[in-house]
Amino acid sequence: MQIHLIPNQDGVKQWILIELQGGLESCSGEIRGQLMVGNLCWDNDTAVFVLGHQVVEGKAKTLDKPFVVLAKGEKTTENEVVAIIRKKILFSLRPKPIVFKQLSS
Repeated sequence: MQIHLIPNQDGVKQWILIELQGGLESCSGEIRGQLMVGNLCWDNDTAVFVLGHQVVEGKAKTLDKPFVVLAKGEKTTENEVVAIIRKKILFSLRPKPIVFKQLSS
């Protein structure tokens, strides 16, 4: 069987995979649609991810083989190429708690 891959109208986007050790849970127990889980900042190959009252540091790595993100077309033999993933951010350490000091007046 031949599968046709077609780029989307915006061209092929570059995405980055985020790899965490453990799982993410929402307070309500449901995850639907878009959900803000934290803030991700990075400089060169070092990333910092703030999740609620915890922070975790990670490193950007190039994948040995890139992944292609596909969206199935209406026809069974056509798939739309949504993005290519060539890098990942690996968070391999446990998160650290964020502790705030109360300022005395």
